[in-house]
Amino acid sequence: MEKSFVVIVDSMADFEVGYSDPNLVVVKTPVMIGGEDYTNATPDEFFAKQKEIFQYNNELRRSGQCPIAIKTAAPNIENIREEMVKILRSGKDAIYVASASTLTSAFNSGKIAVQMIEDDDEEFENKAIVIDGLSMSALTAVLVRIALRDCNTTDEFVRFIFDRRNDTEHLFMVTEWDAFRDSGRISPATLAIATISGFKPLMRFEFNDEGVRKAYAEKKSRHVRKLLKHAVDLMENTIDNRFCMIVHGENEEGAALLHQMIHEQVPDIITLYHERKTRMGPATGVHLGYSVVGLAFLRKKGIYPNAELHRKMQIPEEGIYGYTL
Repeated sequence: MEKSFVVIVDSMADFEVGYSDPNLVVVKTPVMIGGEDYTNATPDEFFAKQKEIFQYNNELRRSGQCPIAIKTAAPNIENIREEMVKILRSGKDAIYVASASTLTSAFNSGKIAVQMIEDDDEEFENKAIVIDGLSMSALTAVLVRIALRDCNTTDEFVRFIFDRRNDTEHLFMVTEWDAFRDSGRISPATLAIATISGFKPLMRFEFNDEGVRKAYAEKKSRHVRKLLKHAVDLMENTIDNRFCMIVHGENEEGAALLHQMIHEQVPDIITLYHERKTRMGPATGVHLGYSVVGLAFLRKKGIYPNAELHRKMQIPEEGIYGYTL
């Protein structure tokens, strides 16, 4: 059955390198390293440069100089609008699943693009839609893949994303802290303690008690295998849809170990993993660094109270623009 919509995501969504779908369009999230534009860089190009800059920034700090910034910006509003108009003129609805509004202003950029379209042409009212996906990286990729597989109408897709976006689970391990330090997500004191102790974090992208989705340390250990085992245990007990995705920056060894552990412990789960193709792109690599290994999947409903609380509190107008459920 032909779908009535085309989905737009920004490049903070980490699909498999080379992945394509006739009903999927990607708009670029700008990435800058110093004064250089790395928006269109390959993972190899970006992470090689990131390593180089992290080392150089350490030297700059030791000499009291300001480090070189590695940063992202929201996708260009005009680019979003142009892609939406192309889709709408083809006779289909345009749905932008934006990266989490707690991490980026992509959702607001999408809202402005939709408003511009509706102001220009009333014919497209309720046909250009933006949804706060509440996630990023492989989280968005998994959620959109499942929705594209199971939904054929615009209403089905919008309701699925709005209903299940609380249930995406992303666990990611890093073995170096540079990206967290450079983005201000970790204090100098915490960094010093972590460096001296040798602890590595297994981070989680989850709702806090106030219903805001944030990254925090789920577990810390000196041993990579223990962290990855904890991730697999958590997935085994909570996964829905029996599908997961492994991504990494430049940590093929860690990603391969995670894949092996999943295959041995829960062999019935379908795991999307390829050492060179399931790579994080520059847009998410900025925030997580080259050593990251991530595991993303859709979990069962009702597993975590904070996600359920947030689901009950939210109203469509807060997470969907340009459409009425």
